[in-house]
Amino acid sequence: LLVGAIVPRDGVATELGLSMNDALTLAITEINDAGGVGGMPVRLIEREEGDNEATASLAMLELIQLGVDAIVGPTSSTNTLATLGTAVDAGVLTCSPTATALALDSFPDNGLLIRTIASDSLQAEALASLVESSGTSSAVIVYVDDNYGRPFAQEARLAVLAEGTSVTAMVGFTASEDSVAAAVDAVVATQAEVVVVIADGTTGPAIISAIDDASAIEPTYVVNDALRRPATTAQPFGRSLRTRVEGVSPLAYPTAESFMESLRGINPNATGLFAQNVYDCLNAIALAALSADSDQPAAIARQIPIATDQGTPCSNFTT
Repeated sequence: LLVGAIVPRDGVATELGLSMNDALTLAITEINDAGGVGGMPVRLIEREEGDNEATASLAMLELIQLGVDAIVGPTSSTNTLATLGTAVDAGVLTCSPTATALALDSFPDNGLLIRTIASDSLQAEALASLVESSGTSSAVIVYVDDNYGRPFAQEARLAVLAEGTSVTAMVGFTASEDSVAAAVDAVVATQAEVVVVIADGTTGPAIISAIDDASAIEPTYVVNDALRRPATTAQPFGRSLRTRVEGVSPLAYPTAESFMESLRGINPNATGLFAQNVYDCLNAIALAALSADSDQPAAIARQIPIATDQGTPCSNFTT
């Protein structure tokens, strides 16, 4: 069984990449110490994800050319959307530990995509709950206008409406100065007390600051998980603004201390950021391959639901 991993070791997601490497090392060590799959050790090949679709696509092509049976990653939703078609065309199983994009829900993946993180459809419901708890009667939704932001924003709109709050405007924007300026004008004109922002760690902080600077009132901002850890290039919020930003996020860090202890055995400085998701990807692939008695991606994919939903609950490969 040959598994590839697309890991962001440079750029804004460096911490995630380091944590991903810790989890992969732990998982493959445990799997191989237990005899591997089919009496053979599982092999792991890593490639750099980088900060953009181009580097992620190159990593995907390289791993496919090397003949991997399955791939863990990419971590970014946009990078996953950009590369998944290549993996599916090659008949390679992909497991994403952190790509939450709604567009992946209906992606024509031929059963070759699994995720160990929830879709943004659930995050949209959580955002709506925060909006409802604010007590406002209406809100504006601002979103990055791409194949990640558009479906997420529409799902958030439906969830906000379902909670009984009206949506006075849907405002899309891109990273260009003109687009941001137009979006700011549109939001400020509504005089909304609550602004839902769906963006990434770079564009999100920028448009929040721009809206707040231009607004005569002090809105509350309800944000998605990508803004939980802004890009290093983002300007920090001032104290007043910081207290008005609330957000939701999937569980980012392990809750089991025994798992953290195992990670620290690999790296004393391990943070555990989404490590459980990465660990589960590799273990699910290995368990399914063992159950299928095959290293063929389609055969492994067919066993994934059985390996993860039936039988005896377990917390690692050996049990």
